[in-house]
Amino acid sequence: MQRKEVNKIMKVLTLILTFSIIVVLSRATPTLFTRLEPQINQFSALDATKPQNLDEQNCKYRSTIKTSCLSPIHTNDIITLSFGDATHDGTIDVENLGGPQNKRLEACVTVELGLEGPCRDKICKVLISRSGPHSSVPKFDDDSWIAEYVTIEDYKNPPIRFDFKPKDIIIPDDGYGYGLDYCPKD
Repeated sequence: MQRKEVNKIMKVLTLILTFSIIVVLSRATPTLFTRLEPQINQFSALDATKPQNLDEQNCKYRSTIKTSCLSPIHTNDIITLSFGDATHDGTIDVENLGGPQNKRLEACVTVELGLEGPCRDKICKVLISRSGPHSSVPKFDDDSWIAEYVTIEDYKNPPIRFDFKPKDIIIPDDGYGYGLDYCPKD
């Protein structure tokens, strides 16, 4: 009798252990092979088959913008992204990223943009400006749009990431650019 009871207990424990392992493994997320999918349709910003140099008029860039979960669901404001290098005056501007018809910059999203602009050396500064709302939309309240980070990738340098810290800083609605400058000072 004793042996039958031990076998029965062992079967029950084996069954419980098997189900526990299945539950744990089914909830595990693979972290080594996670691939980020772009959230909007776009062209490939960096084409390795075409060499680019600074003598060309236009070069391709890729920008990634991560919006804060504290941002509004979508913004009616005009959002402008500007970035540049240490050697050229002026910046490359990407205007009109927000707006009621454009849901790219909703809260808690990572948006990847393929861009084309004047060729620059190593990108080392980024600015974000917010002004709004769009003229066709009445402004009822402040959008309080917040960016967590921006990454810029160009045709010849590794991507550079600009973290906006703390992550709850609202980009002011004054039309001026706010951001980070990692360019070397002369």
